[in-house]
Amino acid sequence: MGAFLTFAGAAVAQVPTPAGSGLSPLGGSGAGEIAAPTGPTGPVTGGDTVGLLGSPLAGSVPLDGARRGLEDATFRPLGLGLPSGEPGPPVINNRGYTFTPSLGGQLLWTDNLQQGGRGQRSEFITTISPGVLATVDTTRLKGVLDYNPSVQIYASDTGQTRVLQRLNGQLLVTILPQLFFVDLRGSANVQVAGGGFAPQTSPVVTRNNQVQTTVFQISPYLLQRFGDLATVQAGYAFQSVTQNAGGNGGAVLTPGGQRLFVNQSFIANELFGVARTGRDFGRLTLEGRVVSTDYDGTGVLRGAYRRNASVEARYSLTRWLAVLGDGGYTSQRYAGNPPFRLDEPTWGAGFRVSLGQESFVTLRYLRRDGFEAPQADAYILLGGRTRLFASYNERLTTGAQRAADFLSSTNVDALGNLTDVLTGGPVLQPFADSFLGTQSNLQRTRRAVVTISQSWPRDTINLSLSSERRRNVGLDPTFAFQGQAQTQSQSGQSISIAWTHDLSPVMSATGSLQYGRLERLGSPKSSVYSGSATLLRQLNPRLNGFLQYGHTRRGDVSLTGGNGVQNFVVLGVRQSF
Repeated sequence: MGAFLTFAGAAVAQVPTPAGSGLSPLGGSGAGEIAAPTGPTGPVTGGDTVGLLGSPLAGSVPLDGARRGLEDATFRPLGLGLPSGEPGPPVINNRGYTFTPSLGGQLLWTDNLQQGGRGQRSEFITTISPGVLATVDTTRLKGVLDYNPSVQIYASDTGQTRVLQRLNGQLLVTILPQLFFVDLRGSANVQVAGGGFAPQTSPVVTRNNQVQTTVFQISPYLLQRFGDLATVQAGYAFQSVTQNAGGNGGAVLTPGGQRLFVNQSFIANELFGVARTGRDFGRLTLEGRVVSTDYDGTGVLRGAYRRNASVEARYSLTRWLAVLGDGGYTSQRYAGNPPFRLDEPTWGAGFRVSLGQESFVTLRYLRRDGFEAPQADAYILLGGRTRLFASYNERLTTGAQRAADFLSSTNVDALGNLTDVLTGGPVLQPFADSFLGTQSNLQRTRRAVVTISQSWPRDTINLSLSSERRRNVGLDPTFAFQGQAQTQSQSGQSISIAWTHDLSPVMSATGSLQYGRLERLGSPKSSVYSGSATLLRQLNPRLNGFLQYGHTRRGDVSLTGGNGVQNFVVLGVRQSF
């Protein structure tokens, strides 16, 4: 984590910008409020990985963390907790907390609000965005909250005015030290329902093509250590997820009138228990885990559940090489069309290579969710200035579940930035990624991401490659008659590069280029080109301003209205108090 904070801090001098988050440097977010990218994002693992000693809720995050030996691990409940002994966010006073309210405003102009090849319409959009960044680090409380709602006002179409929510937060409450904890967290963001935009951008679109996702979770749990013999954890997790379309009565429609997305929501109740051996077992580490999750939701999650039991093992052959193995059983039900049912054993095998104190590579081959697939995660220091983050995973999930699992695989640092628990790399929320279209089906997803970051005293350069494929397994039964758009499988590949240069101690410039290629079953292939240039200036110690120009060219994107070219200019300021 320390290595990534150094990288993030170097991205934009004097301006606390979430590195690689795709968010405005002044706290804005969402469609109509343009991002000032500080670099491509790293692996979006979410709950998509299934690793040794994983998170009870997502079944994904190794409890040994990304850069520590297993023998020195502390538990991370649900993959995100900060148990007693874990370092909390930095503070700047002796009271153990910081509280920084702010107010931002920006004016945006675009020449093609609909991004279509015909009927282009220009628009001015005014955005007002209050915000608060708070941290706490006391004996009983550890956490971070970054909240930036925004009100968007359209000059010529008042019906488009809306309130968008952006939130990242987590809080660990110690009720009884070393025994009883309560873990709270939440996240919210907006994405383009139809897709077809570069992954790390916040495109300007109408509210009828937006989906707002909000996720909250609370988890009380017990944690008991038995010296160096074993550690036992048991608890309960409650989750709530809502995905709301911006218009059309809670649905997103294609230009041809087909339903692409309807509002989705669920609550989940989960019971989990984990037992892990300690140092007394020497080179061998064992973990037994039982997780039972019941869903009460819409679509394929109506009456769905997942039951998993497994035993995982790690044996260190040397200080740098360990072999991994696991076996278990899974039972799953989803209310799709057709319904999905699975009752079968699970297994996995692989190895982990530690390349020095911080670098590592983990490779595994797994039987999960009814299919076999490889999995890879890596964080590698390539010299003193270059870092590589990489991941590959496959899993069975829905868009709403993926949003929920995201909470269990990321950390929020003291500036509100999101980082992956496993690799330490920057993270883009899956429900803020507007590359592929939003769907509510049960899908088998495959995702690979490689990010290379190089940091110099005044420059940061990031190169990111990503590939994602979604194949429908069960269609959302909400639709009485499935349209082509809702039933389509999707795939896409993208490449992006960003360069940030500090012009002075109070000014920096960022340039970015992105290219993506998309394919939907039954539709022609499409491509998207995106570029932007941003100038950021610290006007005084508490006032920042920025000016940005962006250009997007989209070819043959049939779900969102055909070919289109869009230019935009945005001017914004943010005052901290």
